[in-house]
Amino acid sequence: MSNHAHNEDTLSYSGAELNIGFANGSAEDDASSLSSNQPALTASAGIQESCLLRYFIEEVSPWFDHCDDRRHFQLVVPCRAQHCPTLRYAIFAVSARHLCRLPQYKTRRGILYGGQLLPHLQTSSAVEYMLKCIPGLAEFPNIQDPTHQENIMAAAVILRQYEEMEEETGEGRGRIEAEDYDDERVNFLAVTQRIIDSMIASPLDHSLATAAYWIVIRQEIYYALTRETVPHLRFDSDRWRNASIANNMIMFVGKVAQWRWGQKRPDEWTRLKQDEQKLVQESLGEMEPILELKADRAKGQIFPTVWYSFDVQATAVQHFQLAQMILTAENPQLEKANRAAHRKAEAQVRSIVLNLCGIALNHLRVQPCLVNAVIAITLYGDYFTDHEEREALLGIINRTRDLHVWQMKKPYQTLLRRWEAADSAEI
Repeated sequence: MSNHAHNEDTLSYSGAELNIGFANGSAEDDASSLSSNQPALTASAGIQESCLLRYFIEEVSPWFDHCDDRRHFQLVVPCRAQHCPTLRYAIFAVSARHLCRLPQYKTRRGILYGGQLLPHLQTSSAVEYMLKCIPGLAEFPNIQDPTHQENIMAAAVILRQYEEMEEETGEGRGRIEAEDYDDERVNFLAVTQRIIDSMIASPLDHSLATAAYWIVIRQEIYYALTRETVPHLRFDSDRWRNASIANNMIMFVGKVAQWRWGQKRPDEWTRLKQDEQKLVQESLGEMEPILELKADRAKGQIFPTVWYSFDVQATAVQHFQLAQMILTAENPQLEKANRAAHRKAEAQVRSIVLNLCGIALNHLRVQPCLVNAVIAITLYGDYFTDHEEREALLGIINRTRDLHVWQMKKPYQTLLRRWEAADSAEI
């Protein structure tokens, strides 16, 4: 075998093997630094947990890796999980939550995945796996080994996505069970938030930790945009001097969110507009689409066609356009502007929302793109009065729910409520 051949780590569960190849000189360096103090997964783990691991590798990891060309959560994390129970249970929790919500895997006899029947996989299974993570997460402040620190950081990041999916409380639980779960959930959130805060304040200079750090940044921004609140971020230019173009654009929407749900000082808006122009001049040229077609309303098209060469480009541009949308809609100069200026700004916002949806529909393999489109719809969907456009926006929300098991009840209700308020407003 040549020096250019790939090394492989084989995960064996109940007779099934999952071969994970690592390219030399990249993520395999992290995968090789596994702690030997923890018991590894064995064949006795069972078919159910084999399926949950495989589902994470194939279906869930792209949520984390779409801005990471080294694919740490697909290649490194599953190997680390062999020796870290907390990371392992985090993987099982988020995979169980996904599988139990997707109708295509449901049968009368139970969940069917990869030709394997999983009769014991229930809605409560995800909660049980999540609760098993708490002791390991709580030990994080006392951990000295950098590899183990990274493992717990990765577990916290994975569980953060689990928490995003838990937006609708009480699913499948009775009152007493829900009360008990809520108590544990408070503990879980407090523990994971301490780890997240530590990652932001003092990031480790290790490959997996760096990947997890940038995922945390995206998650914090997601929380800010969906809850319309200030993100808990520290924008240290020294730390981000070597950030990629995509991460700079993601960072930019974080700064805009801090302004939007912070003090909204006019001078800060001006500075952000200058930052926007700088990004346009220095970076946006590397994010040009390979195809861009306006929607043909005569053919019933609502959203434009936008194709990018790489997944990371779609993600980066969406975040940048989210920032542009907010700055346009919340322009402090509009307070004293005439009606024509307001109409122009509203048209620009609608155009950005439709473009974000077009990017999402043309990059369905980039799973978070639809979620970004839903964020735009939730924030400024009330700018739309056209019936066909409104129906198309609702279709985006429904598609996101069906494809990605994200609970869309709140965005759906928020949008309908804002439309009702807009339609009933006196002129």
